[in-house]
Parts: sequence; C-alpha cells; structure tokens
Amino acid sequence: MSGRVDPLAEGDRLAKSGDSAGAMAAYEAAFDGAPITARARAAELLLEIGRAQGALTHAEDAWRIAPNAPEALLLMGRVAWRVGAVKEALRCLDRIGEGSEFWPAAQAERAGALLADNRPDVAYEHVRDALKQHAGEPTLWLAMGHTLMGLDRLEDAEAAYRKTTDLLPGSGRALAGVAEVCLRLGRPQEAVEAGEQAVEASGNDPVARTVLAHALLAVGRHEEGWAAYEARFQAFTLDRRVGARPRSFEFPSWNGSDLSDSSILVWGEGAATDEIYFSALLPQLVAQAPHPLILECDPRLEGLFARSFPVASVIARANPPAEEITDRFFHWQTAIGGLALRLKAYEGDYGAMTNGYLAADAGQIERWRGRWTESGASRVIGLAWRHPDTEAARRSVPLAPLLNGLAKPGRAVVSLQRGMTDEERATAGERMRIEPDWDTNDVDDLAARTAACDVVVSIDSLVAHLAAGLGLDTRILLDTGADGRWGIGRIRTPWYPSASLYWQGRNGAWDKAIAALTQAVDGG
Repeated sequence: MSGRVDPLAEGDRLAKSGDSAGAMAAYEAAFDGAPITARARAAELLLEIGRAQGALTHAEDAWRIAPNAPEALLLMGRVAWRVGAVKEALRCLDRIGEGSEFWPAAQAERAGALLADNRPDVAYEHVRDALKQHAGEPTLWLAMGHTLMGLDRLEDAEAAYRKTTDLLPGSGRALAGVAEVCLRLGRPQEAVEAGEQAVEASGNDPVARTVLAHALLAVGRHEEGWAAYEARFQAFTLDRRVGARPRSFEFPSWNGSDLSDSSILVWGEGAATDEIYFSALLPQLVAQAPHPLILECDPRLEGLFARSFPVASVIARANPPAEEITDRFFHWQTAIGGLALRLKAYEGDYGAMTNGYLAADAGQIERWRGRWTESGASRVIGLAWRHPDTEAARRSVPLAPLLNGLAKPGRAVVSLQRGMTDEERATAGERMRIEPDWDTNDVDDLAARTAACDVVVSIDSLVAHLAAGLGLDTRILLDTGADGRWGIGRIRTPWYPSASLYWQGRNGAWDKAIAALTQAVDGG
C-alpha cells in the first residue's frame, strides 16, 4: 500500500506549481489535523492571489481556536496590517514573548505594520534592536531592508537585502528588494537581472513580478513590462510599498477585444499622477466607440477629466462605488493602468499617443495669464522644485541655481510649488512671482495656473504630469532612481511628446541637468 499523502506537504507542492485551487483544497483537508498551521498556509496563499479578506477569515479562525498561541498571533498580525488594521496587528504581535521561536518573525511583521502606518523611523529602531539579539535571522534583515527603503537610505537598504540573500540565498523577496534598490539607484540593467532572479526563486511572486515590471519598462522592454505590471494588485496585498490598491467590481475584466457596441467601466488607480499618466490612453479607447464609457477617477480630477474627455461619463471615486456604477450593467471593466497592455500602446514606440489630451478651464487660464503678464513680461515660466515628502529629498532640486538660470528680463517666473519655506521665499526675493498655495482638492485651478505658462519646469510631480498632459513645453528634472516608466536615461518620453527629461547625475548632483535645462529654455 502506498503511504498516506501529507495534505500540508501536498498543498505546498501544489501552491509552488501554481495550482492555487488545488493547494487550498489540500490545506483545508489539513484543518482538523493541523488547525493553526494549515490555516496559516491557506491565509498566505490567499494573500498571494489577492484575496486579503479570505486570508483574514482564516487568520481570525486560527486565533479563535488558540487565542494565546504564538503561531496564531503571528498569523493574525501578519494578515491584519495588510488589510489596514495596523493597531490590531501590533496588539497581536506584541503578545508574542521574546522567548518564543516566533518572536523574530513577529518583529519583522511589526516593522511591516509600522511601515504601513508611515512610521519608518520607529520600525527602524525595533528592527535594529531585534537584530542585536538575532543577527543571523534573515527575516529581520529583510525587514531592515524594507525599513531602510522607507527612510530613503538606499545604499544601506541594498546592504541589508544582500545580507538576507547571504543568509537565505533563495529569498525571492530579498532579491526583489535588491532589484528595487538598483532601479532607484539608477542601475536598471542590474535591477532587471535581480528581478528575474527574484521571480524565478519565488515561483512568480507578485511583489517580484511588479518590481521586475518597473525595471523592464525602465530599459525599454515594454511588452514584457506591461505584462508583468498586471501583478501590481496582488503585490499590494503582500507589500503595500509595492503595487496598487485594487478595487473590486463584478463585471468581466476587459481582455483587449473590440469595444464597439460594448459598455466599459474604467477605474482609476494609484496616485492622481498615475491617473493623469494613464489617461493619455483614453483617446485610443474612445476611438473604439464604447457606449457608454464610464470613467471613475480621483475626486480631485473629476472636473478636469470631464472637460478633457467629454465622451466619457466621469464619476468621482467613492467607497462604496457610486450608484451610477453599481446600479447598471457593464460588458467590461478595467483598471486604467491596464490600458497600456490591452491597447498594445507600446507598438510602434507608442506612435498612437496624443499630445495635449487634457483641457484646463479657459477662463481661469486667462485670469492667471493676465496677472503674470501685467508687468510686461512676454514669457511665463512655471516652477516646481521640491518633493512634498521630506524622506524623498533626493528627488528635490535646489531652488537657487534654478532661479539663477531662469529668472531673466522679459520673463515672469511663477511658483507652482505648494508650501514654500521662509528660506525659499528669501531665495526667491523679487525674482519669482509667489501666489497663494493652490488647494490640493482643486486640481482644476492648478491645471489652469500651469496652462497659463509658456514653459513649465518641474520635478516628477503633479505639476509635471499636468503640464505634459496639457501639451505644454515641459522640462522635467528626474532623479537617478525615478519611476521606471519614464525610461531611465531617456531624454524624451512618448507618453508626453511635449516634455523633455533632464537627469540627476549619479553623484546626486543637479548642476549639469540644470545647466542643460536653462540653456534649452534660453534657446527655445
């Protein structure tokens, strides 16, 4: 007689082979014999395939069975912060004593919860202290890598990830971390190599695939990159630093088929800048004449998108979704970030991209333009130089050299920057027009201010995406580790035909980029 198959081992085998349904059935068959461990494996699998609420259900069941068991507390903590319940996660993890074999893993999860709560400095202190006691624990070194990434200490993060791979050579997450660091340090080919290793070592892990996607896009392997980018929603449930928050609609996912005589819901994802970037593809979608075309977007973009895409019915994103969406039938639905793959936008080097697809309010444009040219200036240059996140300082550009190159007779240099400091105001002096801050909830006003300029100079920010989407002469200053979608090192991007890209030096200096930019502005 053949030996009895261990359902846990069988579940692991099936999960590794990609048979999620079979793996779940095997884990469920093991619930009676290994109630905590089997539920933990099932929860991990559900997280990986993007079913976070199902994972939470299994975690809660395990915790109810053994509310004081360290393994159950660890599972509950691991899942809870991934569904947004950070406080509950920390309470569970803090109940695992230092003498438990699960304590190092609990500290690593604790760091993840704190990062999800935007407290990387606190996470760093806890992981550092835990490593003093368990210096050979790879999960803690992996957590340290994530924490240092959150603090923008990229070189230190790379060292932590490589320490993880030294201790655990097959760690797909650590290899994905190496890939992410390499990309942000301006080493895209190394990022691709590490990302491919991560995907292979992890069995196609969504986090690894998403990191690899950005690296592939950075080196121009667009078809592969957009295909790998499809993992971003699953990645988010595993690591909130990576990927995009998903939305759930019951309508079929659009597969790129012909849309004539079909209705489609396109829903926004990521930050407002992402929605503006991907909305460059909406004219190609409109050309297929879907009816109706419903666009759900960031509420701040509703007015701008309604004016820019009059064929679409634009609805502000809400939770739960608006009744205009839930009370009707759609043939298809898709996330806006999926349009690049489904429309095959990359064919012909994005030759079908439209220049100037956004439309600002004409009356507001005229009002701002009049204010800025009333003193006789014939050329208006809008300027945004600082990233709002202080932990992303490497993305910001010093104001003084920019003004030295741009503020010349006959020009009005106007600030499009929010929250100028006293030091920046002193630097600006009489050389720059400073207006009241634009309202973060009124992107239409910012779009009008931007459209009132002849040239816009900006870092990678909302200002840059608006200006380029409006078809303005846009000069974008990018740090060495800018989003891979720009195409690291490229001086133009097909997504924004009117934009020119200027790159930070490998040493972090901006002097050559600023010199090239100001010379180009002077010449045109």
